[in-house]
Amino acid sequence: MPSQPRFPATMLALLTLTLAALAALSGCFAPKGPEVRLGFVATFSGEGFRAGRDALEAARFAVETANRYGFPVVNGRPCRVSLFFADDKDSTDGAARAVADLVARQHVMAVIGPYPSELANAAALAAETAGVPLIAPSATAAVVTAGRPHIFRIAFTDAFQGAVLGRLARNELHFDRVAVIANKDSLSSTSLTEAFLQAFTACGGTARVFAYEDRDRDFAPLLREALAGKPQALFLPNASKESVLLGLAARKAGFTGTLFGGDAWDGPEISRLSAFDGAYYVDHWREDAPGGRSGQYADAFRRERKRPPTELGALTQDAVGVVLAAVQQAGSVEPEAVTRALMDLPAYDGVTGRFDFVDDGNPVKSLVISRVTRGGSTTESRELPPPPPCPGP
Repeated sequence: MPSQPRFPATMLALLTLTLAALAALSGCFAPKGPEVRLGFVATFSGEGFRAGRDALEAARFAVETANRYGFPVVNGRPCRVSLFFADDKDSTDGAARAVADLVARQHVMAVIGPYPSELANAAALAAETAGVPLIAPSATAAVVTAGRPHIFRIAFTDAFQGAVLGRLARNELHFDRVAVIANKDSLSSTSLTEAFLQAFTACGGTARVFAYEDRDRDFAPLLREALAGKPQALFLPNASKESVLLGLAARKAGFTGTLFGGDAWDGPEISRLSAFDGAYYVDHWREDAPGGRSGQYADAFRRERKRPPTELGALTQDAVGVVLAAVQQAGSVEPEAVTRALMDLPAYDGVTGRFDFVDDGNPVKSLVISRVTRGGSTTESRELPPPPPCPGP
């Protein structure tokens, strides 16, 4: 059988370049839809700069992907998505100023970020005043969205994760006594503590709270007091850095019980420490999560950015995604129209799971309970709202 003719490599390369050039040329003359001007606020200075840098990289990836595929489309024409970023300087005043400047100077039609609840709360107030939708990717405190129709979040709330963790501790792990060590200066820590206590005590458990100030780093005296009551577990609803210090100090003090915490724990970091073996914590996203979108996102991000995706990055991808979906549904880039469309969107199939804005800017979505085991972590369970009630008498 005669062989099929083959293009020489040089001709094939020339043909590829020609087709690419023609596509680009035709794109230059294709009518464009309105510009989607997205603001992005994160911490690029101070202790949180690494997380801010990674989140910005994820936002850029999301925007570049949208532009590559011509999404969203308004009046039959693909929009160009532009990203304008600002540093919240790791302060509430800086977060509010960043939003105000992006709206006044860059004329953004929506804002993504900031990430911690304290900063998101300040930024949300500024965005609500300006009448511009703001999507907080990882903020969990209730106050961020409460009474603010322009404010949305991608994360589940502290009320949900606190209820799940409280009932996990009591109903499944069968703890009677838990000591909670919380940062009294942190909105997310106090918010999650309150939700956990409500669920754990309602299920019949006994918990004592021991609080420290944000600047504290010597936890030995506090731990001596907390461990005197012989708790079976320590609940650490704090940022990862503080939780690591507390967990290591607790083991040094002789505590052999279970450690567990919320979504602020850095799973990969915690999982490398033998002191946290057997610990439980909450995840917004895991690369091995069920469903096709999670794996597709992880593969695409790793391929293009030459680095692994992060949980904050996945939340950022969904924040950008829902705004662009709302623009397409609204057929407009006007802030009020986009805000209405966000509320009216059908359930969104995101990287971090399927979620829906039903009554307000808080998504109805699942969370993941992960467990540290042998230098890594495994998915212990996936919880859907509402959390199961306590068993009856």
